[in-house]
Amino acid sequence: MTEQTPAGHGPVAVVGMAGRFPGAADTGEFWERLTDGAEAVRRFTPQELADAGLSEDEAAAPNRVPYGADLADADLFDAGFFGITQRDARLMDPQHRVFLTCAWQALEDAGLAPGDGSGPVGVFAAGSLSTYLLANVLRSAEYADAALSYPVLLGNDKDFLATRVSYKLGLRGPSMSVQTACSSSLTAVHLACAALARGEVRAALAGGVSITFPQTSGYAYQEGGILSRDGHCRVFDAQSAGTVKGNGCGVVVLKRLEDALADGDRIYAVVRGTAVNNDGSDKIGFTAPGPAGQQACIEAALAASGVPADAVGYVETHGTGTAVGDPLELGALAAAYRAAGGPAPGCLIGSVKANIGHLDAAAGVTGLIKAALALHHQAVPPQINFTEPNPLLNAAGLPFTVPAAAVDRTGNPLRAAAVSSFGLGGTNAHAVLEVAPPVAELSATEPGTRFPVVLTAKDEEALTASARALRDALTGTEDAAAVRDIAYTLYTGRSRMPVGHAFTAATADELRAGLDALLDGGAPNGELPTAQWTFGPARKVSLPGHPLRPERHWIAPDAPRREAPAAPAPEPAAAGDGLLERVIAVLESHLGMDQIAPDDDYYDLGGDSMLAVEIVSSLRDLFGVALDIDEFEQLRTPDQMAGWLRGALSGSASRHSGITRIREGEGRTTYLVHPAGGTNFLYFKLAAHSRSAMPLAALSFPSDPARQPATLRDLAALYVERIRSEQPEGPYRLGGYSFGGNVAFEMALQLQQAGQEVEHLVMLDTHVPESYVGGHVDAEDFEAAFPLLLESAALEDTDPQALLDRGFLAVWQHNHDLLKGYYPDRRFAGDIMLLQAEQAEGTALLDALRITARDKSLWQQHITGQLSVTKVPGDHFSMFDDGDPVTRLGAAFDEAVALYDGER
Repeated sequence: MTEQTPAGHGPVAVVGMAGRFPGAADTGEFWERLTDGAEAVRRFTPQELADAGLSEDEAAAPNRVPYGADLADADLFDAGFFGITQRDARLMDPQHRVFLTCAWQALEDAGLAPGDGSGPVGVFAAGSLSTYLLANVLRSAEYADAALSYPVLLGNDKDFLATRVSYKLGLRGPSMSVQTACSSSLTAVHLACAALARGEVRAALAGGVSITFPQTSGYAYQEGGILSRDGHCRVFDAQSAGTVKGNGCGVVVLKRLEDALADGDRIYAVVRGTAVNNDGSDKIGFTAPGPAGQQACIEAALAASGVPADAVGYVETHGTGTAVGDPLELGALAAAYRAAGGPAPGCLIGSVKANIGHLDAAAGVTGLIKAALALHHQAVPPQINFTEPNPLLNAAGLPFTVPAAAVDRTGNPLRAAAVSSFGLGGTNAHAVLEVAPPVAELSATEPGTRFPVVLTAKDEEALTASARALRDALTGTEDAAAVRDIAYTLYTGRSRMPVGHAFTAATADELRAGLDALLDGGAPNGELPTAQWTFGPARKVSLPGHPLRPERHWIAPDAPRREAPAAPAPEPAAAGDGLLERVIAVLESHLGMDQIAPDDDYYDLGGDSMLAVEIVSSLRDLFGVALDIDEFEQLRTPDQMAGWLRGALSGSASRHSGITRIREGEGRTTYLVHPAGGTNFLYFKLAAHSRSAMPLAALSFPSDPARQPATLRDLAALYVERIRSEQPEGPYRLGGYSFGGNVAFEMALQLQQAGQEVEHLVMLDTHVPESYVGGHVDAEDFEAAFPLLLESAALEDTDPQALLDRGFLAVWQHNHDLLKGYYPDRRFAGDIMLLQAEQAEGTALLDALRITARDKSLWQQHITGQLSVTKVPGDHFSMFDDGDPVTRLGAAFDEAVALYDGER
C-alpha cells in the first residue's frame, strides 16, 4: 500500500463516528442491522398518515405510497446540555438539533476533547431543506407571521447548521455548510480532507443530516420521479422502481493519519483519496445522471489515492434503485475501474439505500460510515431487496458482484473500499478508503504504575450515570494496559465539566473499586489532577459518553389544511322536445357553420380533438350530464349525440368500454393507443384517409382520476386487459401516435411475456425512451408550456380555458409524467414500422417539457427485429394537417400494414 500520494490530500484517518438512522440509535446498532439484512423502510398505519395531516381521501389516493424510513425520537433534544433555551429549542429545526448531538457524540467516540488544547477543529456540514419550518413553525398560530425574524431564521436556515456546532462546542476551525444536493455530505468529507492537507485544522467534523416533516405521510408517487412505486428500494434489481425517502444523520471525525497514530487514536479506516466534480452540460437534463462526469470523478479519486484499483474489494454505490440510474452508474463505475486496471476479483457492491432509504444530504456520509465499518469489521453486509439483476445492468459483463448474504472477509482481508455519491444537479463525489494500518504492540506498563481516572459531568446526577456506565463497561476487564488506555482516553479525550471526580488506579480491580466507591454514595471529588501526567505509549478506546436527557421540543402546526373548493353542480336540463335542436346549435356555434343535419358526421364537418373538448364541456354544462370525451368520440352525428344524452338524462346510458371503434373492416383489429392528452380524434382523421380494410379501434384514457394508473407499465397492463377482453388470443396488432407508440411498445412487451404473438407494431412519430430520461416537469411548468402546445399544434384560436376545464392539461401532464419515469426493461422480439415526420419538432416545446430530441432510429436498439422508417410530410403536429400531409400519412399507414390488410 502507498504511504502518501503527492496528487492527493495525503492519508486521512477516520477516528470517530456517530449517527442516528432509521431503526438504529447509533452506528453500532446501524452496523448490526445492516449485517442482519434488516430493512427500516416500513408501511405507515392509517393513524400515522392521519397524524401527518393527510385527509382520508389523500391517504386513499391511488398514487399515495404510505411507506418511508422514519427516525425515532426526532423531536427529542437535551437543550440544557448544550445551553439552549426552551424557546430556541422549540424553534430550532430538529435537523440542527440532531446534527449538533451527533457532532458531540462523534467527538466523544474519537476521544477528542474540543478546546484550545486540541488545535483548530473544522466543521463541514450538510442539511436538507427545513420542512419543520414550512410544515410546523410557519403553520403555527404563534409563528405564522415570523418568517423573517432572526430567531426563526437562526434556528432553521442551512447557513447556521455548521456554525452552531462550532459555537456550542468551541471549535475554531473553518465552519461551513456544504450544499450539493444528494452528494453534500461526501463533498463535505472531501473539503474536510483538503483542509487537513492544507494544515488549516488538526481535526475535522464532516457529515450531514436529513429529516423531512411530517415523517409518516408517505409520498405521492409521480411517474418520472425517483421515488419507488411500491415503497421499497430495490437497488440493481429487475424490479427496480425508484428509491424511498429516509431520515437520519451521520458525522465522522477526521485527522491526518500521522497525527492519529501519534495520538493513539482508534482508526476505523483511512481515506486515501477523494474527488469532486460536476457533469456540466454533458447530459440530457439538469437532474439527469451524467455517466461521463461520474466516470471522471471516480478516475480522479483513484488517481489521487494511489491505491491500486485491484485492491478495492467493495464499493458502496450511490445506488438509488431506479431502472435507468443504476445501469448508468455501474457502467461509469466499471469503466473507471477498468481504466485503472480493474477492481479486485469478485469486487462486491452495495447500497445502503435499500435498508434505510435515501438520506439526501446525509446519504454520502452514511455510505462512508458503512464502507469504513466494512473495513473495520472485515465484513460486507448483504444487499437486501435483490433477487434478479436489472437486465439493463448487463450484469454478466460487469466486474462486480452483489452479495445476497453477508460476506466474512477475515480469511481474505478486505484491503480497500470506495464510496460514490452523486447529487441532482451533477456534483459527483467519490472516496477511496483503505483498511487501518496494523496496530503496533505497545510496551507493557511497569507493575504498580498508577494512572489518573478523571470523570467530569454537567451535574452530580450525570456524573453518577457516567460512572455507572463506565463500571458496566468494565465487566471482564483484567489487563493493566486497559486501565492505562481508559485513563488516557478519559484524561485527554473528554471535556472538563463543572462537576468532577478523580482517583488513581493501577489495576482493573482498583479501577472498579474506585467507581464503586463513588456509586455507593461517595462525594464527588472536585480537586482534579492539574499536573501533566505521562501515560507512556497508550491508545484511545471506546468509552460511554456523557449521558443526555432528551426532552420533547416541538411546535405543532395549527393552521388547517387548505381544501380545494368543491365545484358547483350544474343544473340538469329536462329531456324533451328540442334536445336535438339544442345539440345542433352547440355544434354550429363551435364549428362556425349553419344548417348542420341530424345525420352529418362530426369529423366530415371538420371537427377535431381539441374542438371536441370545448363541445363536450358545453354539452356537459348545458345538460348537466357527465359526458366523457371517450363517449363523445363514438357519437359521430347529432342524432347519436342526442340519443346518448336522452339515455344519460333518464339513467339508461351504457358505460363506455374504454375501446372506441374507429373503423369497421375485415380481418383482425389494429388497436391504437391515444397520444398524450387522452383524445383519439386524430385516428378518425387518419382512418378517413386510409384505404385499408383493416378494422381500427382506439384505447381511451380512464376519465376517472381515481382509476388513472400511476406508471406507464400499469397503463399498458390496463390496456392489455381491455383488448384481451375483446380478443383473448393473439396475434395482436398494435400502434400509436407519439405517447401512444410508447404505451403500445410496452403493451407488446407484456403480451409477449404472457406468451402471446404480436405480429405488427406501428408507431407514428414516437420519441425513443432515451428522450425522456431526466428532468421532471412540475405543474407550473406545464401550465407555462400549455400555450406552446397550442401554438405548436396550430390551435391558437382554441379556447384554452375550455381545455383546462375539461381536464385536458391534467391528463397531458399525467401522460407526460408516465413517459418521464419509463424505460423498457427488455427488447421487443419483432419489427417496428415507424412513420416519421420529415420536419424537426419545434425546440421551444421540447425544452419546456424536458424532452431531448434523439434520432428515432435508436428504436432499433430496443427490438430484435427490423426497424422500417417511412418519412411523411410535416412535423410532429402538422403531419395530420388537411390536404397533402394527412393524405400521404394515410397512404404510408396503408403501406405499413399492407402485409396484414384484411387478414384474419
